[in-house]
Amino acid sequence: MKLSGSLVAGAAIGVIFGAAMTGFVLTSGAGSAPEQTQARGGSDGGPGGGRGGFMPAVSFAAVEAATVGKTLDIIGEGRSVKSVALTSEATGLVTVVNIAPGKRVSEGDVLLQLDDVQQRIALDRARAQYPIAKANSERYASLKETEAASALEAETAFNNYKAIEADLRAAQFALSQRTIKAPFDGVIGLTTTEPGDYIRAGDMVTTLDDTSSIIVEFSIPQEAANLIELDQLVTARLAAADAKPHEGKVTAIDSRVDAQSRTLKIEATFDNSDKQLLPGAIFSVSTTSEGQEAVSVPGLAIQWDRSGPFVWRRGMDGMAQRVDVAILQRTDEQVLVEAELKAGDYIVSEGADRVRGQMPLPEPAGGRNKGVSAAGVSASGAFAGND
Repeated sequence: MKLSGSLVAGAAIGVIFGAAMTGFVLTSGAGSAPEQTQARGGSDGGPGGGRGGFMPAVSFAAVEAATVGKTLDIIGEGRSVKSVALTSEATGLVTVVNIAPGKRVSEGDVLLQLDDVQQRIALDRARAQYPIAKANSERYASLKETEAASALEAETAFNNYKAIEADLRAAQFALSQRTIKAPFDGVIGLTTTEPGDYIRAGDMVTTLDDTSSIIVEFSIPQEAANLIELDQLVTARLAAADAKPHEGKVTAIDSRVDAQSRTLKIEATFDNSDKQLLPGAIFSVSTTSEGQEAVSVPGLAIQWDRSGPFVWRRGMDGMAQRVDVAILQRTDEQVLVEAELKAGDYIVSEGADRVRGQMPLPEPAGGRNKGVSAAGVSASGAFAGND
């Protein structure tokens, strides 16, 4: 088919116009590219930027001094601070029993009395003879000075006096053995002795315990001997799920390791003014040694990457500084670490995942890092800034 001249001319004009417009567009795009790059890169801050970037919303916490100790969990047995089994020193018939199990008694209270008629007769006889023998001894001593009596007579009178004096003390002692008294303040135990019973010397009558304090005895492996020292805090509780913990202190450490068990015996004393602890009970005992020095940081402050754990510290210039840490021990909310941190340093406790190195950080509520107390500091709060 034959094309007309006007159609061919129109097509040629269209091709020329399209090529011209394409060239114009390409030329304009190349000229504006440098301006666009400058606009985006005018600030080196940005979400991960450094100086001049925005301040992330974070919370701070102050580093606290701490120590890391090793905890020992063992089983111990309780006993009274004073405990005695009361036994009879003499043989005889029981006449009086003042023993009420569980009753508190005072030192010197009479608990049991044996028949003492014969002993009282012997004491009365010795008391009657004593002044006569003493007077005789003194009279013969005076007569000897004037040579009215011989030295033998004076010596005989003196020896008789001393013998009767000894009889008097023996009668007093024999009488005292017929009575059992409380040797100290405490709580009296059970007894099966009744008035009219005949007991022999050495028979146990009852027990007496001073329960104002309780001593818990426990043993630790010889390898842990260096973890215990006097006055170290100890926690003890009865073997029950809801048992109340009691705080005490180490009061005695054995001088040698037991050769059979290879353990070291320890005693810890607990105040028992509330009467909750009983002698003979089994306790779950826990104690922690002081250990090495460390610092305490919140658990949320710890961050991880391929290099290991670290925290973000707010430097004196207000910039974020990465500080590598070595985790020593974890508690409920805190982590004890070894790091180039000192008590009073501010670290990011919340929002640490939004922090990058040399990023500006807001100022904590307590001011800059100057003059922060090294002990007991716990300043935390949320800060948001957009400079």
